Amino acid sequence: MTLCVFCGRKNASFVCHNCGRMACGECFDTSRWWCTNCANQVASMTEGKSSRVPASGLLFLAFVMIFVGMLLITIGPLLNGGTTGASGGAVILIGPIPIILGSGPLSDVIIVLAIVLTVIVLIFFGLILRRQR
Repeated sequence: MTLCVFCGRKNASFVCHNCGRMACGECFDTSRWWCTNCANQVASMTEGKSSRVPASGLLFLAFVMIFVGMLLITIGPLLNGGTTGASGGAVILIGPIPIILGSGPLSDVIIVLAIVLTVIVLIFFGLILRRQR
């Protein structure tokens, strides 16, 4: 049997998937399948970095978007000249597949506005994810 590279006292029974060195059960982290040396190095490198999106910023953005949507729903009939014909439109993203809906005489304008807002939100989320790296 080969001795543990780290402590040199016990027989090595594990091989680190990160560095390939052989380790005993005390010098090995079975949850990650890494030696404790590699696990400690990764922990020290990632210390102080947050891997989560700031929830308060996303919550604020969601409330702003809901408020703008309700404001557009309220102002929409006024912009239509007070006629009874209502217009509406929406863009629904299910993964990468957009579903575009619309009805009424001004649905084209509302759909374009919905597409622009969707692209702005996707760019915003992309920038947040890029900034975290």
